[in-house]
Amino acid sequence: MKLQCCPCCKGRAYFADMWVGDLRMWQVTCELCGLSTAYDDDRIFCRDRWNVREENNSLKMWVTGLGALSPFLAVGFFLLGNLVGAGIWK
Repeated sequence: MKLQCCPCCKGRAYFADMWVGDLRMWQVTCELCGLSTAYDDDRIFCRDRWNVREENNSLKMWVTGLGALSPFLAVGFFLLGNLVGAGIWK
């Protein structure tokens, strides 16, 4: 079963298991940062859940970055507009 690298640190992911009574529970965990999925009794479901997150990571990064940058851009353009306006009316 192929696991993609960690979406946070690009570390190697591996399967971890735990016995709960007679039921074997599975989890995918990153060996560098410790990011992991929830425990589930289906190993394939854990793999699919881990790999789906990686596909949307670049879009989420851009949305988060632009969301964090937009207030700084708004203030910067406001200050730049004030400077340009003050230079015109001198």
